[in-house]
Amino acid sequence: MKENPAEQPIRDRLEPGALSVDGFLGTDKRPIADIIAADTGTVEAEGFTVEQLGDFLEKLHVTADEGWESRVPMYDGKISVRSDETLGQIPCPFACGAHCHKAEIAVKDPDGNDLLRFTPLDAHLIAAHGFFEGKGAHYRIEPKTLIALYRLCTE
Repeated sequence: MKENPAEQPIRDRLEPGALSVDGFLGTDKRPIADIIAADTGTVEAEGFTVEQLGDFLEKLHVTADEGWESRVPMYDGKISVRSDETLGQIPCPFACGAHCHKAEIAVKDPDGNDLLRFTPLDAHLIAAHGFFEGKGAHYRIEPKTLIALYRLCTE
């Protein structure tokens, strides 16, 4: 599908240097609508919604924030979360008016192995816009990876 010209301002904000050094698209050249449709299709095929997964990330983020840069166990010790914050906020590249504080949340298994790293903005992008970032993006979350984490924690 060809990119809708109305989406050009969004694409411009998703590019490296506009809102973040690395941007949100990685090496993905697909139209934004195609990126979202493919990821949403994967999520729905697994019986989930993007809102459900975004809300799950938000819960991890809020719990990590409460730990004040310390590891916080969750889900009966199946995982732990930690938030490392930097100063400032970042606006949503979709220009919906949302702003998220800058932080990186690390999710680890009981042995200390990384399971996922994400930002508060990722939780918003997924829940509100169905956007998991483009292929090759620094904070790209593969929908199946997030679904597997959700299942690990909730089943």
